[in-house]
Amino acid sequence: MSTSTKQKRGVMLLVEDDPAVRRMLRLALDRSGFDVVEVDTGTRAVATLEQGGIDAVVLDLGLPDARAPDVLAWLHAHDEKPPWLVISAVDRADAVRIDSAISGRFVAKPFDPWKLLERITALTDTDEEGATR
Repeated sequence: MSTSTKQKRGVMLLVEDDPAVRRMLRLALDRSGFDVVEVDTGTRAVATLEQGGIDAVVLDLGLPDARAPDVLAWLHAHDEKPPWLVISAVDRADAVRIDSAISGRFVAKPFDPWKLLERITALTDTDEEGATR
């Protein structure tokens, strides 16, 4: 009997308030080799980031505590590390008005979780010099 070993890709902070979306993304991320830390508010996201150990972030803009801009500010203050993507039901133009850096890191809801994983993989498989790992 053969056993497959899943390559560990690091720790993903998933910031999403909708339990169904969070569950779907957690399953997809887990199957792709990520360890997933889930939070449902921006306040909890910043606290988790402050603790360290996060390798990438998926952030929903429409959080109930309206603190997604605080999470973005934290990421900007730390030189965009860990790398991040934004998911949201808002229009891309509205998202970019919140933060211009969102433009190339935006995935609109509803989305195909496997296409989102392709974006995440591209983001996390690039090292600090921009070379693919």
